[in-house]
Amino acid sequence: MTTTATWKKRAGLILKLLLVIEFVALFIVYLRIQFHIDILPFLGNRLNNLLALILLQISLLGWVLPELGNRWMERLDSWVSTVPKRYYLLSCLLVLEIFLERMWFLYPEDFLWNLNAEKGYGTYFATIQLYVVGMTVLLCARLEGEAALFKEKAPWYLLASMYFFIALDDCIGIHENFIKWSQSIAPDADTFHFIHEWLWFYGPFIAITVVFLIWFFLKRFKETPGALTVNFIALSLWIGVLTLEGLAKNIVDPTGLDESRILIGIEEGFEMLGATLFLFGYGQYLINSRRKMAVAKGRAE
Repeated sequence: MTTTATWKKRAGLILKLLLVIEFVALFIVYLRIQFHIDILPFLGNRLNNLLALILLQISLLGWVLPELGNRWMERLDSWVSTVPKRYYLLSCLLVLEIFLERMWFLYPEDFLWNLNAEKGYGTYFATIQLYVVGMTVLLCARLEGEAALFKEKAPWYLLASMYFFIALDDCIGIHENFIKWSQSIAPDADTFHFIHEWLWFYGPFIAITVVFLIWFFLKRFKETPGALTVNFIALSLWIGVLTLEGLAKNIVDPTGLDESRILIGIEEGFEMLGATLFLFGYGQYLINSRRKMAVAKGRAE
């Protein structure tokens, strides 16, 4: 027992030190890309990989040091499931999304504000927001109770994994590798290249995920109509994103700079707003579930 505790304490200290170093590196890269201050050029000009690494290590730190992890989860819980904090959070997220959309239309050729480049502030915002949504889903899983069977919690864990993967994909551009790989193995397949190639690979998984989400929401949220409605609106927005992605390569992009800029703004706006609504919906689920548990406990007493 003592050995395990000592190992976790040392691992936690190492993770904390690494996080400090990575945050310093993140700040240095930010100074370079935003203000052109050239410090430690070997760190590159992208925040994406560092951001992904930091989020991963934060998760590991919470697992290695459960007390620390629980404190941060309680803070997140407070922001997503208590009034008026959840409304403040919602307002801040919406304002940031409007700001990012505005900057996209003002400076579409600047990679930092280009919502379509996956190398700028829009990507960083989306990544962090999706990570927070995934952590909120884990909060929902906790409501099942420690004594609950794994199969009762498994759908929540699967759901959280989906958000974490999308966050990672957004951050480091996993799907971009499918585009490059596809163009190298089948350069002359016109039908295959009519849409963005990654959609062919992700398509089956996307279809399964949509069916799973519909089933899961109807099953777990049927007694929480507000959360059910919000989550279905969010899901509809994400389906709209995929539809626009399918039309982008040979239908949207050839329309011209102004038209494609508008449609890209709509697509990225749908994606960010969808994640915000998911966050709000899961927070509502937490509120309603705890209220019902309190009522049931009162009747039992």
